Amino acid sequence: MNISINYAEKHLSRGLTFGLLILLSSCSLLKFTIESKEEPLPKNLLNTRIAVRAFQREFSSDIIAVSDTIIANTSDIDIKLNAIAFKKGIVAASGKTAFQAVPELALVDTWVLCKQLKDVMESNLGKEFIGSDHILVKEKGVQLENRITEIARTLLKADRYKELESFVNKYASENPVTSFDFPRANILSPLSKHLGVADTVYVSTIGSGAEALSDIGDRIGITSELLGKQLGWEKERFSLEWDRANPSDDFLARADSINLMLDRFAYVAENSPELLGNMSANMRTELMPLINELNGGLDASLYKLADERLRMQLYLDAQRKLLVSDVNATGEQMIDTSTKSIATLIKDVAWIVILVAIIIIVLLFSIPFLAGFYLAKARFKTKDNLN
Repeated sequence: MNISINYAEKHLSRGLTFGLLILLSSCSLLKFTIESKEEPLPKNLLNTRIAVRAFQREFSSDIIAVSDTIIANTSDIDIKLNAIAFKKGIVAASGKTAFQAVPELALVDTWVLCKQLKDVMESNLGKEFIGSDHILVKEKGVQLENRITEIARTLLKADRYKELESFVNKYASENPVTSFDFPRANILSPLSKHLGVADTVYVSTIGSGAEALSDIGDRIGITSELLGKQLGWEKERFSLEWDRANPSDDFLARADSINLMLDRFAYVAENSPELLGNMSANMRTELMPLINELNGGLDASLYKLADERLRMQLYLDAQRKLLVSDVNATGEQMIDTSTKSIATLIKDVAWIVILVAIIIIVLLFSIPFLAGFYLAKARFKTKDNLN
């Protein structure tokens, strides 16, 4: 009889445990996952980011190629220097416009840059700056504007395309290029105003954490690439400046004059010592300008070298601060978004945790009671049957 009771208790315990597991596993309230509130970029914006950044690389290659052609085709040092300044300014500007965190903003700003390029090359400013070969840059500017326009038409819906095209034409005409550094201004506020939305509404998300980190990596990469190119172009410009300031021809002419005078000096010293004093005075008159010119040229070259080094250091410092600022801003936004997501998650699941705790407590207290009750009932029933 005891064997039968033990057997019944064993099976009852297993059945209660199995039932508890089924209850816990089937309770829909306990089925929840930890999800972040970060919104990934929509597919069209992600495609926009990829397309604009790919276009920037083509843009950079084309501008460098046409600028190098101009440099090779002219012997005018000023035109060469202007062509170097042109490619330095616009390639750096294209990196700033295309690698923004907001894809549509990057598209519009790059579109504006291409239109500004075409417009300035059609003006007298572009003709004077680049020279007769400005037509090459003008043609390339038209091609690049057509290319970015086609990219925008492909990526955007018809109504959105018309709105942004209207903004690009208006903004480019109201903000023409006046410096070939191609300085950029933040167009978020004027674009939001043109579209009739608030700045905060226009930028709804910068993407998920993984997308934000990928964006930071891309921007660090393009900054490093641009720094390398800028250093190379600074070296090229400095070489041209140095060649233009080279006093070698004048120096050689004066050296020949001095050599002739020394020959005469030796002849006079041998045949007419009384004229030696006059020759010494004349040689002093010839030598002093040469010495002064050499000293002046050396001082000027050293000053230029120091000035170039200072300008390059300032440029590198500015780029480094800009990159650090971008990384910090993106990181702070990610941290803020993650913190808000965690707080929201805790609020969402707090009542579920409380409910689960209550269920577990009830089950832990009720199972032994029910088990004892039914076992006692079964035992008394067995005794009544025996009696």
